[in-house]
Amino acid sequence: MPRSDAAVRSRTRLLLMYHLTPQVDVPDEMLRPLSEALGLGRFTAHVEAAELLLPRLVLHERVREVTLPPNAVRVDGAAITLAVTPRRDPLLFVDVEIADDADGSAEIAETLYATWQNRSATRVDGVPLTEWLDGRLRARGIPDRPAGRPPLAFGRNVHQSVFPGAALARRLLAEHVPGDAVGQDVLTIVLRGTLDSGTGATLGIRRPETLNNAGQTMVAHGRGVSLIVGYAPPVENAFGLAAAGILTAVAAVARIRRQAFEALDLDRAAAVETTDDARALVGQLSRRLNDLQLDLSFSVEAYADTVLIPELLVESFHSSLRDVSSLADALANTSRIVERVNAVLATRRVDLETASQQYAEDRDRVLAAVIAVGSLIALPPALLLAYFGVNSSDVDSDRSILDIRHYGVAYAIAWLPFLLLIVVGLVARRRISLRLSDPDAPAPGRRTRRLRLRLRRSRHRGR
Repeated sequence: MPRSDAAVRSRTRLLLMYHLTPQVDVPDEMLRPLSEALGLGRFTAHVEAAELLLPRLVLHERVREVTLPPNAVRVDGAAITLAVTPRRDPLLFVDVEIADDADGSAEIAETLYATWQNRSATRVDGVPLTEWLDGRLRARGIPDRPAGRPPLAFGRNVHQSVFPGAALARRLLAEHVPGDAVGQDVLTIVLRGTLDSGTGATLGIRRPETLNNAGQTMVAHGRGVSLIVGYAPPVENAFGLAAAGILTAVAAVARIRRQAFEALDLDRAAAVETTDDARALVGQLSRRLNDLQLDLSFSVEAYADTVLIPELLVESFHSSLRDVSSLADALANTSRIVERVNAVLATRRVDLETASQQYAEDRDRVLAAVIAVGSLIALPPALLLAYFGVNSSDVDSDRSILDIRHYGVAYAIAWLPFLLLIVVGLVARRRISLRLSDPDAPAPGRRTRRLRLRLRRSRHRGR
């Protein structure tokens, strides 16, 4: 008999997932499959097959002295897991169980709100959680951060999964009625107690039809909280992994947009005066565009579909959470933003190619002019030297070749054709320049002469 995906927990479990900043450069040889920390049961093969695209494990420790932010319930310990995505975005899992005496929806909602809004107050062994993580990374021999890089810190994106224990689970299943209304406990937990739970409205809470089986299982979630009742731990962890993928994608969208705007600001503020400046700017924009495209592919698009864990339960949960987070629209808009950066880069490349071509043309033009001038200067002296080297009666050996009075005709014959050629060239160049400067000016012809003749006749008659 196959193992059932349905089960009832004895104690309420909270799986708190946080996106951290900045990116952590962890060598590949120090990363392990996330299935070593999360018991995934029959989903393990899918996770290991897609290991290079999913977050991978950096450290996993069980700690006993953990203090949640004020107003949160007391817990006896926590399992802390740090993973990184293929683009090295850190992802934190804090897994805790709540005591039976704090198993009400109000206490859970208060805990969710505290660990959401005041997450930086979480302590492990009396040390802030992010500092504790930095210390553990150094202890494991992970290379230190580059100079000037800030320490680990909580990002803005959070997802909290609630797996109710026996008493609360039975109450939730009992009050769950298919339809539009949502129970008070569901509203309190999913909305973290921020709205009145007595209205009976859905208030945007999603309940995937495939995952809700009357009296046995229930799934209700918003953008930041998922309430999951009646599923076995492997399914719970698979849901958590799917939520972590959406969490990572949403955080990456915000980063990609910010970096795209920074690239556009770089282009706008750049002072490009030489081809070297243009080439350096194109190089910087190209590197930034490559990073944006890689982030878009491996931090957003990789988590926007459900092929990483091709199971009906996980696909249904992933699709519902993706819809409520508006990831598809965010991905489309971000892709267009990246295309704008690509268009700016293409324009800069055209400018660089045009400038390089203009430089090459100017260089060739100057070189051709130097050769032409040199040829014009060299030919008359060469002709004169040839003339004076001829054994002829016209050449007087007693006179200097610089005697212009005696050899004036020879100098004129040698120089005048080339001077005339230069004048003709300058006049032709001037006419070409005038035509280019006024391309719409009418060329003189018969019609112009006729108009002038009519004007003269009218003046003559007027007199």
